[in-house]
Amino acid sequence: MAKALKRMMVSEYEQALDGLDGLLVVDPGPMSVENAEALRKDLREQAGGARFRLIHNRTARRVLFEAFYKESPDLLDEMLSGPSAIVYGGEGPIPIAKVVRDWKTTFTPLSVKGGVAEGEVLDAAGAAGLADLPGADELRGMLLSAVIGSARGIAGSLQAVYGGLARVLQARIDEAGEGTDGDGEPGGE
Repeated sequence: MAKALKRMMVSEYEQALDGLDGLLVVDPGPMSVENAEALRKDLREQAGGARFRLIHNRTARRVLFEAFYKESPDLLDEMLSGPSAIVYGGEGPIPIAKVVRDWKTTFTPLSVKGGVAEGEVLDAAGAAGLADLPGADELRGMLLSAVIGSARGIAGSLQAVYGGLARVLQARIDEAGEGTDGDGEPGGE
């Protein structure tokens, strides 16, 4: 019965991780049920529905090796020592890393052990560094401001060209208008 249950758990994790571009592996430390629930709530709200699941290291090794770590099994073995939890789903590993970083300031035993971002295997420092990257909304804003800034520059250049042309024409009109009387008709004395 225990083997059948383990196979079901592995299958469930494999289905949950299938198609994901990343996850974080964390050491939850001695976390109470209340803290775990509060962390899960923050992950749901701030990381778009990300999930936090405690996992046995042997189960994690089997699932993560198949999904992400075939080329770096040594890093996986190093990462899966002591208590482990995986945090996955939602809006991806960057928002997850930001929530974990914020939680680490108030709950110090929580630490990042490693992770995967866009299929690239990361050690603890690399996975924790994801929290410093801009999120998808911030990147969209940066891209939009770059596009708008370029368009604004082009519009300003065009306005300057046409404005200069208008000033030259007005100067020519004013210059030609010196020989007229006040109503624009040639003056005759």
